[in-house]
Amino acid sequence: YRYSPKILAFLANNKKIDVKGRKKSIQKIKQNTLKFLLSGDLDGLKLVFKNFRKTGTIPEFYEKILRPTMYDIGTLWREGRLDIGSEHVASNAVIRLIESMNTKLKSKSKSKTIVICTPDGEYHIIPCLMLQTYFSLRGYNVINLSPSMPTRSLISHIEKENPDLVLISITLDKHLVSGKKLVKSIQKIKIPVIVGGQALKNDNFDVGVKTFPTSSSLAEINKVVKTEISQFGN
Repeated sequence: YRYSPKILAFLANNKKIDVKGRKKSIQKIKQNTLKFLLSGDLDGLKLVFKNFRKTGTIPEFYEKILRPTMYDIGTLWREGRLDIGSEHVASNAVIRLIESMNTKLKSKSKSKTIVICTPDGEYHIIPCLMLQTYFSLRGYNVINLSPSMPTRSLISHIEKENPDLVLISITLDKHLVSGKKLVKSIQKIKIPVIVGGQALKNDNFDVGVKTFPTSSSLAEINKVVKTEISQFGN
């Protein structure tokens, strides 16, 4: 019974259990998640998530389980220990899992609107889906325009929606330049914008606006969003 998904989820989130014990349980859940991702087993992933949710939140599932597991998959691929086909299987499984979670979100009264997008050529959508879930749970009206679309079309959509803030996600370094151009285009229409993603991990590229590193927690990103919206409104 010690490896039962229900038992593991309980142990991972029970603060009465010592830190070492919680870490061990989280590691086992991550191993199960990795196995289901690489096999494209959506039912297995849903079961892991369902059991985790009995004692943990969606943001905790993202930060403790899903995000680090996807980083592990990226590392395996970069080191040549995982082929591109397996990486695509895992990515598609994550997308389907998050989409199934988003369809069950309960609507709240929404006072602020956020647009989430990527620069032209950036097709990594998973970070955007995670942010969409989180900010929807926080009571924002979220419009997800990712992945890539031509900058002119994206700006046209942003002008139409007139959000309180635009959040740009950049995963690959090669899209930093197009990301900076997108920032400048958004600034011209007087809407606050912040940028984040793995491409900013080295903090050696100035995109011209507030950024958050890839290590930021969802709560930390939320603080940046709230600050930027409030400051722009003053």
